[in-house]
Amino acid sequence: MINIAICDDDKSQINSLKNMLREWNSHTFITEYNSAEQFLFSYPDKPCDLLLLDIEMGNMNGMELARNLRAKGDMLPIIFITGYSEFMQDGYDVEALHYLLKPVDKNKLFAVLDRYADRHKAYSRVILPVGDESVLVCADEIVYCEAFGKKTQITMNNGKDIVCICGLSTTAEKLGKDFVSCHRSYIVNIRYISSISKTDVTMDSGKKIPVSRRLYDCINRAFIAYYKENRE
Repeated sequence: MINIAICDDDKSQINSLKNMLREWNSHTFITEYNSAEQFLFSYPDKPCDLLLLDIEMGNMNGMELARNLRAKGDMLPIIFITGYSEFMQDGYDVEALHYLLKPVDKNKLFAVLDRYADRHKAYSRVILPVGDESVLVCADEIVYCEAFGKKTQITMNNGKDIVCICGLSTTAEKLGKDFVSCHRSYIVNIRYISSISKTDVTMDSGKKIPVSRRLYDCINRAFIAYYKENRE
């Protein structure tokens, strides 16, 4: 799952990019911002993996936003989108991932996203201790984790289980924001949830996982926010 933010003050351009992103990958998580200031205000608490950034915007333009991030040491991958080629050199200066001219050519955007996704896939993997080995596992392929004493059983989307020789809390620290605790013995990947009740979570496979009373509100809010933002 790739979390992509779009920052542009043109609503029609945002909608066009969102349609392209959904065509590229229907599971892409999309967040939109109407100004550089709005992005910077939200970004610390709402991180993303990739930013599609317009350059010509209101008080703070996209290049200033990029320089602001780089000054803080933040190397968030940025794809600049603009109608003016003269900004290209500035894009190199802030180490932009790519530069696309308006109107955005869908095939060129897809090519850039494909290259990024290949690289991102490697970064979304985690190293887990299994027996006497350290095993590389793609986090996006983990459906849920279950505690068994001091060990953790991990169920993958291919139906196979992996048993880690570390506890659930340690395993959770290695996983991304899409993993939410629903019970003291379980962590679930939100992308594989089909429904939630006050007593259990139903996964896409039909597997029911218990939900504790104190964690219901938290996981329910996370589930709703995940799909609401992904479908906007």
